[in-house]
Amino acid sequence: MSGTPATYHDGRTSAGTPVCVRVADGLLHVESDAFSTAFPLAAVQLEPRLGELPRRLDLPGGASCLMPADFALPTPPDAPARMERWVNELEVRWTPAIVAAVALLVLLWGGIVYGVPRAAKLVANRMSPVVEQTMGTQALATLDRIALEASALPDARRQVLTARFAQLVAAAGGNGYSLTFRASPAIGPNAFALPGGTVVLLDELVATAEHDDEIAAVLAHEIGHLRERHTMRHVLQTSVAGVLVAAVVGDVLSASSYAAALPAFLLEARYSRAFELEADQVGFAILDRVGIDRAHFVRFLARMEKDHPSNVPGFLSTHPRADERSRAAAP
Repeated sequence: MSGTPATYHDGRTSAGTPVCVRVADGLLHVESDAFSTAFPLAAVQLEPRLGELPRRLDLPGGASCLMPADFALPTPPDAPARMERWVNELEVRWTPAIVAAVALLVLLWGGIVYGVPRAAKLVANRMSPVVEQTMGTQALATLDRIALEASALPDARRQVLTARFAQLVAAAGGNGYSLTFRASPAIGPNAFALPGGTVVLLDELVATAEHDDEIAAVLAHEIGHLRERHTMRHVLQTSVAGVLVAAVVGDVLSASSYAAALPAFLLEARYSRAFELEADQVGFAILDRVGIDRAHFVRFLARMEKDHPSNVPGFLSTHPRADERSRAAAP
């Protein structure tokens, strides 16, 4: 038998039969010692070449032949054939592969650094307030079970701080924001914002502050996080799949699935540097409107940084140092 050696599979069993394949008179002939058959060339299909790997030749009825890498069907010198040869040349050369890999990494990096944050902001700004409130309520309930205790502040003290918070909210032009009080010796001096508009103020921060204007400055910063939806944006950014799905379908699939991730995030308070500086600027604008010196915020940060060098409170944890934020506070 003359032709190209190949392995024939009938499509019904895994066994292969040695055959010879040849092309003549517009037909593809498949021949072995046991059988001989032929198919019109238009009825067969040869998979594209991939380096030196064997190529599968699909035959009518589900059968196929495993062909050598250099086997080719007679075709006119048309564009598809030229394209196939060009693709094969790219696949067997290292330089195009390296260039493609580098280009892919650059695209991925650009998507993560720029695309995902933009998508997260878009989704967070369009998210239903009911969804955010549900997530915030569930997150606070979880934190109450694992890390927070009831506040021991007297009612009169809470009323004073709540009134100051309301003044800050009015200056920010916001509405629907609320202040709630908790204690947590394990967390220490801290305050954090929840999706849906709630700021949690811990007794330990109130005890650490040397002036109520320092507390107001921290609350203004947290209002900045609320205004810019930083908590929600951060959760979405760290759940890339959720961002992509939400961007396509127009909403988050399940509020509870994201709410489950909130407690751990809030305990770590891992806002990005950009989020922190953005919240600082919103907070400074609020302080200016109510007549509180920005220096109160800077002094409080510097004292916390000094007093807690190895366990900085959450709103300071990962991000700009006090001296950097002090420079940013300059009018």
